[in-house]
Amino acid sequence: MLSLTDVFEVSSALGDTDLDVDLRALIGFRAWHMCVEHESEIGTDVQIFVIQGGDTPEVIQEALGFPITGDQPDVPAVFSIEDHGLWFELTLLPDHGPHTRIFVENSPATELGLHYRCLAYFWAEEACC
Repeated sequence: MLSLTDVFEVSSALGDTDLDVDLRALIGFRAWHMCVEHESEIGTDVQIFVIQGGDTPEVIQEALGFPITGDQPDVPAVFSIEDHGLWFELTLLPDHGPHTRIFVENSPATELGLHYRCLAYFWAEEACC
């Protein structure tokens, strides 16, 4: 689980060669997009989180500050979910506080409830259209 809540953490993630190259590209693009295109500030206006295979509901909830999975999910409105192949990107727009971008690994090792939520979003979209 990665919590990228300031510029230094984003920069550190971008330089981490142990992270998936596609994930680093997504983080870099999203950080640039939010800072340059939307004139947002990492930490104050937007926070980025990465949920990887093996992260437990407790670890995820502690990092995010709210339960997004598990027995009692309490998720702010999901504005969008994008499929980037090996990664899903969830955009949450809470009533108060920074916008939240969450990258979720598209893997069988990812926490089942959250992985299912991401997959179901696209299954429902295909079924209706």
